[in-house]
Amino acid sequence: MPASSLPARLLPDSYRRPVVGLFFGLLGLLGLWRAPDYGSFIDEDSCRESGQVSLVYLYGLVPPRWLPARAAERLAATAPKNRLEHYVDRDYGVAFELPLAVVEKLTGYTDMGDVLRLRHRCVWLVSCAGLLAFYWLAARRLRSWRAGLLGVTFLLLSPRQFAAFFYNSKDAVFLASYLVAAATAAAFIRRPNAARAALHALACAVAIDIRLMGVLVPVLTLVLLALRVWHGDYRGGRAGSAALLYCGLLPVLVVAGWPYLWAAPAERFWQSWLNMSHFRWIGEMLYRGQLISTANPLPWHYSVLWLAITTPLLYLAGLAVALARLGRQVAQRGRRLYNGDAEWLDLLLWGLGAEPFLAVIGLHAVLYDGWRQLYFAYPPLLLLALGGLAAVWRWQLPAEVQARWRGAAALVVAASMGLTARTMMQLHPLENLYFNALAGPHPELRYEYDYWGLSFRQGLEWVLRHDDRPIIWVRTNLPAADIMNRHLLPPADRARLVIQRYPNGPADYFISSYRFHPQPYSGLGAPVYSLRLEGEGRRVFDIFRLR
Repeated sequence: MPASSLPARLLPDSYRRPVVGLFFGLLGLLGLWRAPDYGSFIDEDSCRESGQVSLVYLYGLVPPRWLPARAAERLAATAPKNRLEHYVDRDYGVAFELPLAVVEKLTGYTDMGDVLRLRHRCVWLVSCAGLLAFYWLAARRLRSWRAGLLGVTFLLLSPRQFAAFFYNSKDAVFLASYLVAAATAAAFIRRPNAARAALHALACAVAIDIRLMGVLVPVLTLVLLALRVWHGDYRGGRAGSAALLYCGLLPVLVVAGWPYLWAAPAERFWQSWLNMSHFRWIGEMLYRGQLISTANPLPWHYSVLWLAITTPLLYLAGLAVALARLGRQVAQRGRRLYNGDAEWLDLLLWGLGAEPFLAVIGLHAVLYDGWRQLYFAYPPLLLLALGGLAAVWRWQLPAEVQARWRGAAALVVAASMGLTARTMMQLHPLENLYFNALAGPHPELRYEYDYWGLSFRQGLEWVLRHDDRPIIWVRTNLPAADIMNRHLLPPADRARLVIQRYPNGPADYFISSYRFHPQPYSGLGAPVYSLRLEGEGRRVFDIFRLR
């Protein structure tokens, strides 16, 4: 919210650089320290593999006499199905996974536990770049660097997104790249020139080369540029020449950063877009107490409801105010739509935040695992919510009421932030399981909960603490998650654990997060341990002793 006289006295503008630098410096170090707290997720091996496959493809482009012996051995040993031309996920962008594969090779890590911890720290560092971009946008939109830091705090107090910043190399990394592209879009639209055009083209190319939904940023950039040209906001032909440079650079940079496109850029890009629009995963998800199949169109409200039940209520209230202000803005401005930098920036943020939800609803696109594939749209909506809360703070009231109103508003904001922080500490390191009060009691019985098996690390640790046998067989309902989390255990503990890969194979223990099977298991008896979270005891997983 806008700085009042008290924050301005406590943190004068002359302190801006050291305070902001200290804030982000400590934040980065704290995240690097706590990143190992988090488990691995079911898809992490396939994410890593996509970078490795593209790296092997690059090996094949190097003349044999220049190729290091180790790389040549890797190239020769690669099976045809793991060659980029035949790889099942060849249409995934690798702007994060390919550089990370190179970093992994440079470190010389061969232990998968070390590799996973490296990956999680890199995800956090990329997320910090997104937080910096969010700060820049918030400070510009709210016209205060102090409000920018408060905005970053709000984003950090978004439990599901916060957890993703430490492990989610899919959605958190794209969220960060989307934010950087959004920040460069705002700078470019405000004052188009060659340098900003080139920087924005690079940021957009990186976002697109991580996930194709990044194309939304250049589309909105060109629409806002055209709108501002139409309104006469620019002088001369500067905007046109900058836009031409941007449009020329963007496709070149997109292709340069995505090896799969090199052989047939237009054809493969279009095919990747079609695959993304209607993804090839068919399965069942728990939604409102029912198992629904992704083979059928999802309910139109699926993504909107997930946003509503997993976002702190204060932010939803601010977003409601922002939506009302948008309606008034459109009604008052008519064909012009905006007046001043703040209003056109709001239009850009609405496009970046709301358009992905509208596209999913309109195209009947496949979403799964809650709404994690739309996390990238959350920060623009949060920025709009901040604007809504700032508008509430600025409401003009009689002098005798104004001070009390602002005091009450500050108390509500502080209480909400405190409650969210307390909940996150209770959930740690499973903040990804956060639901707000709108979800009702025991949402884990009606909605997907630990769909990626991040909690299985804690389940394996419990088994090891309570069973001293030299070899222990464990089976779970998500074997891939069990295998990945086993890598994060100390080597001595790993040696004692054997993961049963077959669904009905013999094992000593069975750990279930109830994915695809929301009802209690019959015939297994009472669980020997159950992980429960928060005051009402939401079930995360149960451990059953089998023999």
